[in-house]
Amino acid sequence: MTNQLKGNRIQDQWLIVIGIVLIAGTLRAPLTAVGPILNQIKEDLHINNGIAGLITTIPLIIFGIVSPIVSKVLTRFSMTHVLFYAILLLIVGLVIRVSGGIVSFFIGTVILGIAIAFSNVTLPAYGKWRFPLQIGLITGIYSVTINFSAGLGGGLSYPFSTMTPLSYRFSLVFWGLIAICAILVWLPQLRKTNDSIDDVDMDTEGDQMSLKIYRSKLAWAVALLMAFQSMMFFSMVTWYPSILVSKGIAPESAGYFLMLNQFAQLPMTFTFPIIAAKMQSQRNLVFIIVGLMGVGFSLLFTESYWLLILAMILTGMGIGACFSLCMTLFSIRARTTRVSMALSGFGQSVGYWVAAIGPFLIGVVYDMMYTWSIVIILLLVMNLMVLIFGWYATKNEYIG
Repeated sequence: MTNQLKGNRIQDQWLIVIGIVLIAGTLRAPLTAVGPILNQIKEDLHINNGIAGLITTIPLIIFGIVSPIVSKVLTRFSMTHVLFYAILLLIVGLVIRVSGGIVSFFIGTVILGIAIAFSNVTLPAYGKWRFPLQIGLITGIYSVTINFSAGLGGGLSYPFSTMTPLSYRFSLVFWGLIAICAILVWLPQLRKTNDSIDDVDMDTEGDQMSLKIYRSKLAWAVALLMAFQSMMFFSMVTWYPSILVSKGIAPESAGYFLMLNQFAQLPMTFTFPIIAAKMQSQRNLVFIIVGLMGVGFSLLFTESYWLLILAMILTGMGIGACFSLCMTLFSIRARTTRVSMALSGFGQSVGYWVAAIGPFLIGVVYDMMYTWSIVIILLLVMNLMVLIFGWYATKNEYIG
């Protein structure tokens, strides 16, 4: 890492920060926009709940496949170029997803998964490299953006579907506008050619550790913490609207409930990375997360309008805190950028493979049982897994 980069401050690099924010804004909204309009999609494509669950599950499977490949790609191409082409690919996926029937819908979904996977893995390492003295702050900034855009995706999806004759297709393709803005802002960064992983880290021991990351118990704990955080998140954004409708909430209101859930994440996703980066062990943060999620999920058993709102707020705060903690662990549990990249790729690969089970399993279980109570119990079990693996992942140790 050069002395120049050690002196880089977020306050002096606003164009880069805006670019990071816009890229982060494309990583969840295309996925969270699906839940509130899932019934429209099912009717138009003639699919059941199990297949509908695959709409969210497929990107997770793709994340699991692609994530470990990203670090290898970054040994040949700069991080700025990888992020740029990932956004271009995302736009292609958004267009293909709404261009035809079920085949093009799922092809577009696969392309989206590939594009988002590259940005998912690259963005934390890029932030660690570009702002090494402000890791917590830059992590908080892009984590907040991810969750803010996720909230917009969930809240605006249903209203957008009623605005034009394109129906739900307009809701899903709209987010390409943010991607286009990201490309325009990111163009000046393409002149940077010294941020491939070989250029930013010349540590041989770190290189060897990155190749053996799967042998680290700590890396597995971080990966499985990421897994159950992601399983809860994508299960929530896929099925929360359906659960709420079953409680008597109108479909358009269910979308706003989901937006509230996503917006409740914002203060936690900004503050938790800053706090976590200053702590030697983050176990107390895990207890806070599990407590918020446990109470919030339990409130889903009720049919009280106001208690359901409280459930959205509490689970939003908990999942936002958990997500940003995972992102921070990718940086603070690694001694070098190379190992951080390897941990991020490994953690997201394992994490999303496991997480992919969630939305699909919930759809299948509901088709079999016709009750959302068993689904809520499954969410509580996922939360217990966060406690178990979070306990180990947050102890004061390092990889590499």
